[in-house]
Amino acid sequence: MPSDNRKRLTTAVVAALPVDGKDRLMFEPGAGFGVRVTPNGTKLFIAQARVGGRPRRVSVGVFPDMPVAKAREAAKDALADLKAGKDPKAEKIARAKALADGQLTVAEFAAEWLAEHVVKKLKPRTAADYAKIVQQRINPAIGHLLIAKVDKADVIALHESMAKTPRRANYVVRTIGALMTYAEDRKKRPPNSNPARKIKMFREGRPERFLSEQEIGRAADAITSAEREKKIGPHAAAGLRLALFTGARSGEITAIQWNQVYWDRKIVQLPDSKTNESRTIHLSDAALEVLKTVPRVGRYVIAGAKTDEPFKNLSRSWIVARAYAGLDDVRLHDLRHSYASLAAGRGVSLQMIGKLLGHKVAATTLRYAHLARDAVSAVNDELGAAMVSATTIVKLKQRGRARK
Repeated sequence: MPSDNRKRLTTAVVAALPVDGKDRLMFEPGAGFGVRVTPNGTKLFIAQARVGGRPRRVSVGVFPDMPVAKAREAAKDALADLKAGKDPKAEKIARAKALADGQLTVAEFAAEWLAEHVVKKLKPRTAADYAKIVQQRINPAIGHLLIAKVDKADVIALHESMAKTPRRANYVVRTIGALMTYAEDRKKRPPNSNPARKIKMFREGRPERFLSEQEIGRAADAITSAEREKKIGPHAAAGLRLALFTGARSGEITAIQWNQVYWDRKIVQLPDSKTNESRTIHLSDAALEVLKTVPRVGRYVIAGAKTDEPFKNLSRSWIVARAYAGLDDVRLHDLRHSYASLAAGRGVSLQMIGKLLGHKVAATTLRYAHLARDAVSAVNDELGAAMVSATTIVKLKQRGRARK
């Protein structure tokens, strides 16, 4: 059977395919979607995939009765069914019946979830991230499936396709889990049917990094160097310094407005935070000096490019600055960990560290327990040495008296 060169199918391309009494095939590059011209001149849209090492092909529509764009979507459904070992024809009938009964595809339901739940109840940054995941990852992979028909195998396949980016892959699974929980709440899926539950996550393999006091000094110098050479602006530099001097999250730092700074009490009072509660950021003299010297532009302390908008991405500025210190393995969030480790090393209690960092749950602070134990051990060693020294002095005095 002759096969023409691969090219993207359009109405004009399909209409121009010759009818010469031969059976012809044309496929789009790498898509498994094509068109077959039969000897009698019928032009059938087809989907083709290898299943169990053998090619399988199904018809999804007839040109020109079915538009090319609609045929391409139908081919995606058929290919997904073929790769999952399902009968595309039976699944097509089931989908048609489900749609007739008012059931929604994942893409349709995700749009409702974003608009009615995510945007209204979650923080803007989280909402934007969820929307990006839906658009870039979820819809291309499973958006064509009915929300009630998504199973664990579908989610695992998407997860495994992202193995090169394990952290993001795990986050996509958690996002699908949130979407499916909402679907259960809206009675679009049976109770306890979430297909993202109990999926084995990838090891992210990124241990927390704690900077030494020397490295913290190098980080501060690097920020100054990057600012002096105009690789980062004064607001980015001020934001990075506040990350060093306060241990606050980057989102909290960029959210600070001038009217939330209480100079006499040496605090910043944010009305909202990651934990959905007000957040108090305590200001050291060094942090206060940063606030005094940063240029005032609009409402936000760490101002963005536009008036009355916050700075967009401190992490990007940190990537520029850290290169000056050779700290390429240090993330911006590691400055927060380092602030806590410095406190633990000076004997500050875990409870106090939790308050300084704005932890809502005490268990979150337990990651610094080993550092606190190290500090206690060091103090214990000092006390032990002092006790030995004191005991030795007493013994020497007693011997002196005995000789007399």
